[in-house]
Amino acid sequence: MKHLIPYLQDDLKAADYLRQLRWPDGVTCPRCGSDAVESRERCDNGLQRFNCVPCAARLGQQFAMFTDWTSSIFEESKLRPLEWLLVIGLWQLKLNATEIAAAADIQERTAQRCSNLLDGGIYETYHLDPTRQLEHHVEADECYQSAGSKGLAREVERREREPRQRGLQLRGRATAEMGRPPLLGLVQRRDKADPDAPAAQVYLEVLENVRTATIKPIITAKVKVGAQFFTDEYNIYHFTKADYDHRTVNHGAGEYARRDPDGTCVHCNTMEGIWSGLHNFLDHFKGISQRFLHLRVARYEFLHNYKHLNWCQTFEATLRSIFSVVSLNSYGQNIRTRLPTGGYASTIACASACLPLHSHPYSASIWTAKAEEGGDGLETPAGVHHGNCRSGTAVTQ
Repeated sequence: MKHLIPYLQDDLKAADYLRQLRWPDGVTCPRCGSDAVESRERCDNGLQRFNCVPCAARLGQQFAMFTDWTSSIFEESKLRPLEWLLVIGLWQLKLNATEIAAAADIQERTAQRCSNLLDGGIYETYHLDPTRQLEHHVEADECYQSAGSKGLAREVERREREPRQRGLQLRGRATAEMGRPPLLGLVQRRDKADPDAPAAQVYLEVLENVRTATIKPIITAKVKVGAQFFTDEYNIYHFTKADYDHRTVNHGAGEYARRDPDGTCVHCNTMEGIWSGLHNFLDHFKGISQRFLHLRVARYEFLHNYKHLNWCQTFEATLRSIFSVVSLNSYGQNIRTRLPTGGYASTIACASACLPLHSHPYSASIWTAKAEEGGDGLETPAGVHHGNCRSGTAVTQ
């Protein structure tokens, strides 16, 4: 983190550094996109104020002000720019909220909200990116992570069940309802022949259950047709034979890797190694709730896929992704809707229409920047599990 030392001594330097990352080609208005902006006085926390001339003329006003954080997920934050830089640097080190709070000298509750905000920003901009696909040699596997409501009284009452017991010893295939939500992992093997090739690219999804109907739309959307597809003998993957070169290893017979006559190595060991790293990462959280499991998994996915870069490059990539999340305040109030199937969907109620923040080929829900104020707001009706949130008023277009 020595890269951040010059910016952690002065709010002005920290704000200027954040502005450079958000607008590398020059400041533009976050509302209209115009570059006809005028610098004004700074805020008390070091953020620069700007006046957008076209917006002021359109509104018939003398000024149309915005700051470095307008229309970003930091817009309502009370933390200073240098504090955010430190928190993001610690977040990148895969620390939990308690460790971040101790290192940044902030309250643990504040650190928890910051972690949810950053994890949610990565989930919205990176994990849900429909253009990110895997190709060539792709492995698939599933695992199960113990996660529940952690015995919170309101969660127990809402779901009408007994509190989750600690130290679950369930074996075999489980579901989110049983307290062990399954995770689907897809990984594109690293090209070892290319020394400059990026790390093995992984895609991780938290599910309600492991069934063909649940995983098929995910694999179809995330794996390019024609790729070599490696799995074990679990029959939920048999549909991939139609569009992929599907090859399997029989773990039940003690087969974990083999080399086919054409020279192809058939195994799922890359994905198995990623599961080991993910479990070690989740162990830092000392028991994790299903409400936030998908956010933590998204953080691990992002940091794993960027680990071939140095620390500074990963830090700047993180900030660019987070700055691309649009603040809800720019559009209106977030409305959470309970679905008939028991899931939840989130939409943005605008003055004239409901505008979803994100469109996804197989997900009907979005992450909201208000995660810390009542839930992370993600759960899809197609079996993809993204936690729970409060129910709200249904809004239709």
